[in-house]
Amino acid sequence: MSYNFPPTLSPLTYIIICHAPLFAFISLSLKPVTSKFHACILCIIILFHVLIPFIYHGKYDSSIQFQISATAALILFKMIIWMKKNYQFSIDSKTKIPSFIGSLFNWRPNAMTIPEDTNYQKYIDSITVTDLNLEMINHLIKIIIKSVILGFLVKFLRNNRPEIPERSYALRVLDYLWTGRPFIDIFTFFYCILWIFYVIINFSVLWNSNCIIYGIILRPLLSNGVNGDKKPQEEQKSLKIIAKEWLILTIFYTKPLMGNPYFSISPRDFWSNQWQQLFYLAFKELGYLPVQKYFSHNRTLGNVLGLFSVYLLSGLIHDYIAIVAFDHFSIDFIVFFLLHALFLILWEVVEGNILGRRKDIKDSFIIRIFKMSIFLPIAAFSLPQFAEPYIRGQYFHSYLDIRKNLEKWGVST
Repeated sequence: MSYNFPPTLSPLTYIIICHAPLFAFISLSLKPVTSKFHACILCIIILFHVLIPFIYHGKYDSSIQFQISATAALILFKMIIWMKKNYQFSIDSKTKIPSFIGSLFNWRPNAMTIPEDTNYQKYIDSITVTDLNLEMINHLIKIIIKSVILGFLVKFLRNNRPEIPERSYALRVLDYLWTGRPFIDIFTFFYCILWIFYVIINFSVLWNSNCIIYGIILRPLLSNGVNGDKKPQEEQKSLKIIAKEWLILTIFYTKPLMGNPYFSISPRDFWSNQWQQLFYLAFKELGYLPVQKYFSHNRTLGNVLGLFSVYLLSGLIHDYIAIVAFDHFSIDFIVFFLLHALFLILWEVVEGNILGRRKDIKDSFIIRIFKMSIFLPIAAFSLPQFAEPYIRGQYFHSYLDIRKNLEKWGVST
């Protein structure tokens, strides 16, 4: 009798198993790490958290696998950061360690629209139920409009998908320089541009949807008059106040998940301001800061290598997602992100050292247009290296395709 490994599971069962390590980690991390045995158990859970989606790479629909692997990557970084803080706590007991689940509510600390030196409380207290209702209606209208656009865009992408060569885009560009053989046709390049607009709209709809969900949770807290000014006597009331303040700050005073990448004026503006910032804290804590600290004797070298470490981490995560979602083993994303790291460094060397322009200088409208005219064509030229693995894996998801979405989750219609 033959035994298949990994065993075949229904989509819903697979999703539950993928989330089991997360719930196990949460249950064992309500308090700081207490012993080496405790730390070892948590490390084993982290390993399973990453391995389960990897073992099932290419076994399920790409939209399910993409969400599973992307979530696994995000949570993985949160787990490692929490373990890192526990290690720091073992060295310096003055460091306060919150529960792991508490860290899941702080993804983009650099995305607040309130000045850092401002008292947040007055902004929080100014929000009423009427403000929340208007904000939710605004998000709902945006979801409807964007979902319709997304539906038409997905239909075009599905019906007109070009044949993507197995050979990496970067290698084809090198072949062109050596042999003169074309590396991409006009339609495929145009298709890649449309695909990135699809990604931008997708992230935007995700943000609007999350804000509506958060608004539904916030509404009873506002209606019941949960007040942050009064000192709560009960722990339960304290948690309500914390939840209310976090929800208000997220819905009303946090930048959208995706900015306007098509208006970026430089590599730093694109990656630090306009593109989604879900991994910002993780890359900073686990990539940039450790490398910069290690090379503290040479600040310039530390900054450069720290920057490369961030982009290397990003490439590794994207390649992990590509393996799980599309069964595509390659280093396409590592190459893409390292090239962009080099591009960013060269850009700032030219702008800062050669042209003498400091980072704190506010560009005029003409200067912004000029910088956009240089940056965007270069970014667009590199785009196929990022887009082709997804296009090859046929990752096109539409929120309007309800029947197909239900079938992916194992629900018969």
